[in-house]
This record gives sequence, C-alpha cells and structure tokens, in this order.
Amino acid sequence: MATTAPILPLILLLLLSTSSAVLTTTLAADADSNGTTHLSLFMHDITSGSNPTAVKVIKGPGTTLTAPTLGMTFGDTTVIDDPVTATSSPTSAELGRMQGIYMLASQSGAALMVCANLLLTSGAHNGSTLALMGRDDTGEDVREIPVVGGTGTFRMATGYVLWKTPEGINGTDATVQLDVYVTTDGNAVDALAPASGGGDSSSGGGGSPGSGGSSKSSSGSAATARTMTAGWVVAAVVGSSWVWW
Repeated sequence: MATTAPILPLILLLLLSTSSAVLTTTLAADADSNGTTHLSLFMHDITSGSNPTAVKVIKGPGTTLTAPTLGMTFGDTTVIDDPVTATSSPTSAELGRMQGIYMLASQSGAALMVCANLLLTSGAHNGSTLALMGRDDTGEDVREIPVVGGTGTFRMATGYVLWKTPEGINGTDATVQLDVYVTTDGNAVDALAPASGGGDSSSGGGGSPGSGGSSKSSSGSAATARTMTAGWVVAAVVGSSWVWW
C-alpha cells in the first residue's frame, strides 16, 4: 500500500530582502530658472526706404484711414523682420530680430494685434526665442504685450513686455523700447547655438547693452542634484516536493 509521506521542507519560501539604492539624477538648471529674467532691447520698425523691415501684405477694404497716425486702415496687415538692438540707435549692436505680423484690429482707433517671435542672436540666450501675442494700443505711452512661450533657455516661458515708443513715430517708422520680464518652469535648456564667453549682466536692473541686453537674478548655471532612494522586495518561491510511497 502506498503511503503518502509529504516531505515539505519548504512549501512556500518568501525571501523578503529590502535593499536600497541611491539613484542620483543631475538636472542642469539655469540659476535663475525660478526667478525673473529682464531684457532691455530696442526694436526698429522701418516701413520706408529701399530696404524696409516691415512690409504691408494685406490692405484693408476701407477707403479712409482708421488710424491716421499709423497711416493704416482697419484690416491692414504688416509682416515684420525688425532688427533688435542694444540701444535706441539703429547702428548699435544687433541682439536679435522681431519676426511676425501686426494688424490694425480696431475700427475706431490705433490698436494693433501683434503676433511675433523675438529671436535672440547674441549673448547667453543666442538661438532662443520668445513668443509674443497681444494688443498694442499705440495711443498709450506704455503697452503690455504678453509672453506666451519660448524656446531654448526660455522654454515654457511666461511673462510680459513693456512696449514703449519714447521717440514717437516718425512717419510710419518707429523705434520701440522693449522691457522684457520672463520666468520659466525650470525646464529651460541650453540655447541651440550658445555664444562663447557668455554675455549676461548680473545686475538687478535692466540689461547691459554691451552684453546682450540681459540681466539675471543670479548669474551662471547650476546643477541641481536630486537623490531618490528606492527600495525593492525580492520574493523567491521554492517549489514543494511530494513523495509517493
């Protein structure tokens, strides 16, 4: 007769072993990624002469000027590739370009709809862009244009531009003073084509014209190390043995 003699030295063996491993992730982060960057720039919008930087591409249907000071009719749309310089002089160091469009979007005044990219071509932010979109009421001394995004060192940027024409409008040409205030969410990356030697000013005020017109709340770059401790459980199951007699 067969006798069942279960030999079960280990029916189920759970080996619970807790180990810890330290995973260190080094995140390259701008030192001022949680602060505000201030850029002080000047844009030159030139519609006259043989080499204009602003060209009307759509003519509004009206026969009378809606905004005589601008020489524009409701619906007029202009494409721009304006030089951006360090000072109000158009012959000063070029720091970038303002590329986009503006249109007369008011039937009863000189208010423009601006949609443009500020491309920076000098200094520590070389190759980065800021996307601007908003209302430019040219009758006001100071206008506020929202910053709705960016690339490069200004990835995910938010902020605003104080938009001024301190010298007024000469015919249809204008020099616009731009005070840009932006913050990022910490995901800023190195610019696509960084200039050697940097070029930012670390002063708390406006940007230095000779150094790319930018100023940071703190200078340089910092590497932020995040340490995460993870544990795991190792479970082993050893099968049981059954012997039949």
